[in-house]
Amino acid sequence: MKSNNLLIVDDEPVIAGGLQMLFEEQQQLKLDVSATCSSTEAIELFERLRPDVVLLDIQMPGISGLELAGRMKSFHPEVKIIFLTGYDQFDYAYKAIKQDAFDYVLKTEGDDKVIAAVTAALDRLEYEQKLQMEYRQAQIQLSSMYPVFRQNLLVALLGEQMPDLPEMAPSMAEIDEMFQPGRKVLLILGRFGADRLPLATRGIVQLTVEQILQTQLSESYRIVSIPYLEDIIWFIVGQEQMVMPSVLVSLLEDTQSILNNQAGCPVSFAVGSEEATWLEVGRKYQTLRRIMVQFNLQRQESIVVEGAFYQGKAAMEEEREYPELARMLPRVGILEAHLQNGHQESFLKMMNELCQVLSGILSRHSLHAMELYLSVCRVLLTYINENQLSGKLSPGLDLSLLYNPDSMTDWAERAHFLSKTAAALCDAAEMVRKDNTESTIARIKDYINQHLSSDLSLTALGKATGFNPSYLSRMFKRDEGTGLHDYITDCRINLAKSLLMNTNMKIYEIAQKSGYDNSNYFIRTFKLLTGQTPQEYRNQD
Repeated sequence: MKSNNLLIVDDEPVIAGGLQMLFEEQQQLKLDVSATCSSTEAIELFERLRPDVVLLDIQMPGISGLELAGRMKSFHPEVKIIFLTGYDQFDYAYKAIKQDAFDYVLKTEGDDKVIAAVTAALDRLEYEQKLQMEYRQAQIQLSSMYPVFRQNLLVALLGEQMPDLPEMAPSMAEIDEMFQPGRKVLLILGRFGADRLPLATRGIVQLTVEQILQTQLSESYRIVSIPYLEDIIWFIVGQEQMVMPSVLVSLLEDTQSILNNQAGCPVSFAVGSEEATWLEVGRKYQTLRRIMVQFNLQRQESIVVEGAFYQGKAAMEEEREYPELARMLPRVGILEAHLQNGHQESFLKMMNELCQVLSGILSRHSLHAMELYLSVCRVLLTYINENQLSGKLSPGLDLSLLYNPDSMTDWAERAHFLSKTAAALCDAAEMVRKDNTESTIARIKDYINQHLSSDLSLTALGKATGFNPSYLSRMFKRDEGTGLHDYITDCRINLAKSLLMNTNMKIYEIAQKSGYDNSNYFIRTFKLLTGQTPQEYRNQD
């Protein structure tokens, strides 16, 4: 087992030497012990030995123990510093704590106390070292999982399950540098002409196309691919000007011949005509899928380029509207989650985006737009019913339009109605939340004032009120503007003031009545908050 280093610093040679001998005798602690009486030498020893634990006298000539501790912590933050002093004064203890000391021991407390403090520090070091080892092992495991993360990320992008992609860009780039926000992406969709191909054959097709493209294109491009639903998607990622679709068509024609001749596997390809951002690859994939279906490419061996077969105003309008609607439909589930979880800002932001898409729909009878509208209406109706909000909404809001949109003239009007309903719903929910919060806080305050002499820790308050302690603390701070601990302290000090002025109770009795078991601590707290000791407060005119 590795030995730990202990450095003892005390300006009194007798104490420094005595402590060194004491710990050299504690063989079970496995310590390499050094001692010094000089602040300057202490710094030199510390930088050379990097001790794990330091026993440090606060009262040192020259450089004080508190200043030494600050330097040591800045050089070696993991060190455990135990302050030694012969002064039983609160100010010293407080300063030691502010220096992030591990412990504080009076020289008069005896050898057992000092040994116990050092033992506790060593135990803490061992615990922290185990945590660091587990963290390093987790990092190793994480690095081995990066290919899986990349695969899952690509699937999420294709399924448009990442509405907050711009905010996640830095984290995505950590998974793989190809996800840098500035990268351009061109998609190729492949679909097999035969049903139920063996997995091995699908894998051969995927890797063959990937390797041919990677070999024949410039090194500035990177090719990655994933199987997705019944398709295989190849992503061509680059920073320079993207490769021309005509070049890809030529390469894919040669690839088709190889796959057909060598593997007996006909494959059709749909090629994106323009690069996309990572935020747009899901929409681009949906467009390529529609091309596959429209031209029945899954039943033949062919290659098409996006946009090459689209003609006429109606087809162009459909092409413009459908990708946006297809992108928004999967996000209705996220919209519902924001609403149910009380994330009103995110809910209204996403609702605004959905309404903007609906407002731009020109086709009055678009089934995809109707699907999106009714999906959002279901979310709103469910929330209204579950939270009994119908009576709290404005009487002028016609909720029947949530299930009868035909009475409105166009999609812009329907989008405006959804936006207005969402805002009114959030206002009503916030009103209910505030009413519930005010009632809850009133109960908490009443309980505190009736139990000032009892345990008022967060755990005790949570048990008494039925709330999670952490949530209770956050809620009180948010709505009252002050922390629970400060509020309880104010109540206890106010009670103490009243008892001091209106009763003949002794100071220690008032301390206990006000919830302080330790009279000295009560006196210090009272003076800190009022500027007077309890006796001085009682004696004033």
